Amino acid sequence: MITIECDDCERTFDIEDEQAGGKVACPYCGDMNRVPEAHGPQAKGLPPDEGPEQDISVVHPAMFRAHPFRFLAITVLFVGGIAMAIYSATSDQVGVWLAWVGLVITLAGAGWWVVWYVTAHLWVKLTISNKRTIRHEGIIRRHTSEVLHDHVRNVAIKQSFLQRLLNVGYIGISSSGQDGIEIEVRDIPRPYAVKALIDEYREM
Repeated sequence: MITIECDDCERTFDIEDEQAGGKVACPYCGDMNRVPEAHGPQAKGLPPDEGPEQDISVVHPAMFRAHPFRFLAITVLFVGGIAMAIYSATSDQVGVWLAWVGLVITLAGAGWWVVWYVTAHLWVKLTISNKRTIRHEGIIRRHTSEVLHDHVRNVAIKQSFLQRLLNVGYIGISSSGQDGIEIEVRDIPRPYAVKALIDEYREM
């Protein structure tokens, strides 16, 4: 909601955010008033920094884009194990033992993927609200650290050449009340978009 003061009767009234930049009649005296343009986060359709806290974005570390060679190795292991098991089970030239080897390789690839998914993707997440940025770590037991947007001093981004191509990277957030970096997350997808979202609520 936007609160404006009537140019004629000087009484205040509320209007919807969608009417920003237009004209509206005063509900008390009928005088037409120009509504100022929206500014800050609201100008881009984001929740305002005033009022109740609202989650805007939840970001998990990327898996495949951040580690394409690891993903390729897991795929080769999984598919190769299945191919070995099928070949040995349908061929008379090799023993049945090779099918068991293929099954073990397949299970190893699947297990590697599950462990990677839990530790790299689910274990850490970054929640950005209209008030603060929060880093969550853990699944059953949780550890959180947060920085209020008003206190953010620096948002650092680091990317290797490959990470720039794949649009992932490291992001670190420090506040004016601390010397070091308080929030660090690696393999964040679209790190500059995350920084731009935080910047919308920072006191620049």
